[in-house]
Amino acid sequence: MSAATRILRFLPLFLLAACETTHYEYHAPASEQGRLCVNQCAAIKEICKGNEIHRAQSEKEICERSNDNLYRACMRNAKTRDQEKSCESKKKYCWDSENFSACEADYRQCFVNCGGNIRTYKK
Repeated sequence: MSAATRILRFLPLFLLAACETTHYEYHAPASEQGRLCVNQCAAIKEICKGNEIHRAQSEKEICERSNDNLYRACMRNAKTRDQEKSCESKKKYCWDSENFSACEADYRQCFVNCGGNIRTYKK
């Protein structure tokens, strides 16, 4: 069996594994103190998410400023129309996405430390 055939044979399994999602079922702590603790965890998670949104926006803005600076420098040095067009094509697309995975993982750990239970399901 050739390498290409083996890859094609296992591709559906790989794609199925790549599409697997994890779901969590949260069971709050029984005590009032535990529930207050979980509320603090939730507040910390929201701060974490806000920080991550701010980080992603900042990264995008830094990229855009760098793009603008490089574009202006390129245009100042351009001598012909073709060189000006070349400057436009060198612009990068600036985009950064928030990654909340660390915030969510920290929240789950905090939730458990407060006395809660979490059941994990993979689909």
